Amino acid sequence: MPGIQPSVLAFLLIIGSALAAHAQGAHTLQGRVVTPDGNQPTNPVKVTLTFNGRRLYETFSDLSGRFSFTGLNRGRYQITAEGDGQSFDTTSVYADVSAFGSAPQLFTQDVQLRPLPGKPLQRAGVVNSFSQDVPKRAREALERATELTGKGQAEAAIVKIQEAINAFPEYFEAHFQLGNQFMKAGRFAEAISQLDRARQINPNDDRVYQSFGLVLMQQKNYAVAVAVFSEAARLNPVNPLNAVMRATALIHQAYAIASSSSDTAAADKQYILSRAEISLTQASNLSDKKVKADHLTLAMFYEMKEDYTRAAKELESYLQENPNAKNADSLKTIIKRLRSSSDKKASTQQ
Repeated sequence: MPGIQPSVLAFLLIIGSALAAHAQGAHTLQGRVVTPDGNQPTNPVKVTLTFNGRRLYETFSDLSGRFSFTGLNRGRYQITAEGDGQSFDTTSVYADVSAFGSAPQLFTQDVQLRPLPGKPLQRAGVVNSFSQDVPKRAREALERATELTGKGQAEAAIVKIQEAINAFPEYFEAHFQLGNQFMKAGRFAEAISQLDRARQINPNDDRVYQSFGLVLMQQKNYAVAVAVFSEAARLNPVNPLNAVMRATALIHQAYAIASSSSDTAAADKQYILSRAEISLTQASNLSDKKVKADHLTLAMFYEMKEDYTRAAKELESYLQENPNAKNADSLKTIIKRLRSSSDKKASTQQ
């Protein structure tokens, strides 16, 4: 088995450092649309994501009110839930994606619909969804924590979430959000503890496994992350986010394998890449081609597949979306090498 070419090795090393330094375009923003009393709306709600006045994505909440957007850069986003014209008004909130570290990260921001003045609230529909009778004190503390998070006051938000848990120790959403706060702060042991408590309270919520997987990604435990994201996909097989997160973990797992070390390692790498390709296809099919991995991860994937042209195109797309990236010059050099490798491969096949 031939060894890794110098240009390919340089690509992998610089991509790795680019991910560590920027982690742009790799993050996920998710949440729930809820009524003023904390329940899910009777019908799916159209949710729009906007950045600097530019509409990026549109989706609909599922039966439990959940929505998600993936492939996001750092920045402040506006989430708008469309009113139904009967009971609820169109409602907008802001969410900050302020990532750190090398792995894709998960951010949560719920949207509580505003009732139309003088209109009666609809009764919540009956869905197969976990729900809790949360005391008012605990619910208000968590709502305040959400507001503080939106303002970038993470430590104050943590204090309010802990107040919510003290008022209601079995509060699933509070344990879940506290785990995410600890994860974003790099306090992984505490994050795992809170996420595990949330799992014990409600073992059927795929969001808990998504967050577990992201912690594992931060710790570079990619094989276990793959298994955890697979469990999230089992719990919610129609959520494309679960498929794309599993694909991302598989790609990083493959990247960590030195295929030149042995024929067995090379075969393992190709098998993992084939699984990643299946997951990428699943995410695309489930989302009508709207959900995919970030450009840097896809560039890694296509380079390892020796599809140098597509790898170069992904990096070019990344630079178009991030023209002021600090690693722009390095990426442009990599693109030239990839184009050269593509030309050489084409000439040998003639």
